[in-house]
Amino acid sequence: MELMPALLTVQTLPDTLVLQISTLSVSPFFVENVGTLQLAALSVCRGIFCLYEKHRQIILDDIFSSLARLPSSKRNFRSYTLSNGESIQMVTALVLQLIQCIIKVPEVEEKKEKLEKLKERGVGEERDQDEDSPKRKEEKREEK
Repeated sequence: MELMPALLTVQTLPDTLVLQISTLSVSPFFVENVGTLQLAALSVCRGIFCLYEKHRQIILDDIFSSLARLPSSKRNFRSYTLSNGESIQMVTALVLQLIQCIIKVPEVEEKKEKLEKLKERGVGEERDQDEDSPKRKEEKREEK
């Protein structure tokens, strides 16, 4: 299962296979004493969630319906250790990573668009035209 995320990035998979893999990757989160398998499943589930947009709702439905079927006494036993040493529930880690993998930061997108517009106009291809470039500063000193 550890190599599955690499396969997801290399090969586009048919929907039926994506659904089977997503079901397979969600199920370890609701079983005890399989921490290593859960970590591998976390990567697989995140990869599918990021790459296959039309399957996102199905994955979330699968996670939440499985969580709802758990007896209340068994909902707190799985933990994921954070980098600062604290622990959270494995399902919480899964949902957080799923959300984080699809977020696009608007600033980055806006900067890319501005850069592309500048390139289209022929501006910004050479940093020497920039007011703060070393060459431009030297030219200003020479003008004085």
